[in-house]
Amino acid sequence: MARLCVRYIKDKDEIRDVLTEGFMKVFQQLGKFEYRGGHSLEVWIRKIMVNECLMRLRKKRAHLFIEPSMANIEPAQSGVADADAMEILDLIQTLPEGYRTIFNLYVIDGYSHKEIAVLLGISESASRSQLTHARNRLKLILTKCGWS
Repeated sequence: MARLCVRYIKDKDEIRDVLTEGFMKVFQQLGKFEYRGGHSLEVWIRKIMVNECLMRLRKKRAHLFIEPSMANIEPAQSGVADADAMEILDLIQTLPEGYRTIFNLYVIDGYSHKEIAVLLGISESASRSQLTHARNRLKLILTKCGWS
């Protein structure tokens, strides 16, 4: 669950707080959990953790969906021709918070734009737009890091 939180939140202290609050909710709500097969507990806990991350981000909402300047793009690493999935995730971490949040929700966690809109209190078109900006930014970062 820590890896899930790292995708949304950069600050290590905030990640610890989110994990603590998330697992507190898991244990408090365990009586409401309904077993639905093999991975249902993991899916249930992941959903709680994603919601905790999003609640933490909502507290900083004023800065979440601002169009950042393209001039401030700095590659996380240079020469990552042999990068693996962890290195790509590190590059995703360099995205601005709003872009990173929607990218994670849509691409990695599999939420629809409609679900993202409800979770974040934005329109579906804003979710689509932010995802497009995130993808374009990520392509630019990957290009600057030597990916073709």
